[in-house]
Amino acid sequence: MDRRKRKSRKALFDACVELVQEKEFQHITINEIVNRADLNRGTFYLHFADKYDMMDSFENEMIEKIEEVILSNLPDEPSDQLFIQTRYDTIKELINCLEENKELLQLLLKSSHHSSFQAKLRSKLKVVFEERILPDFNKSSLNIPTDLFVVIFTSAALGIIEYTFQSDAPIESEQLTEFLINVMINGPAKTLGLIQ
Repeated sequence: MDRRKRKSRKALFDACVELVQEKEFQHITINEIVNRADLNRGTFYLHFADKYDMMDSFENEMIEKIEEVILSNLPDEPSDQLFIQTRYDTIKELINCLEENKELLQLLLKSSHHSSFQAKLRSKLKVVFEERILPDFNKSSLNIPTDLFVVIFTSAALGIIEYTFQSDAPIESEQLTEFLINVMINGPAKTLGLIQ
């Protein structure tokens, strides 16, 4: 993508981020987006078919970034028992990726596309787990279906990140990483100290 297209796409994105702070995405018009971006409608249509296509593009961009982090951190050797425990660097890099793309993630989580984004992310992660991670594992040692694990992991990760976006006190990525790993290993009740 050339520099001019990147600049206009960024202006459209920034306009959406601002507008979603003010009203629900379904009530935002293309005219409002282009006026806020200081662009014309023709420029918008060079990038997107409509506002829903634009959000799909933003969703796909975020999912590609998450997938890239996971694929670049696949374990060298499978270890059924220590898989989660040895994923500290992967999860930390994933949290850093989400924090670096905070505006994009907030846009997706605040818009009416929230459930669409989560569904697409879960679908992508299920494919990554089934095709790239689990083939090397002993399937009989898995106690739950892959898609259920993906639902639990994405819900926990996105929930923690969403909480940090809304929290007044910033939480360091190391703390978030340790907390998420702890939840994945011990479950919420044990992590919170409700079960010894």
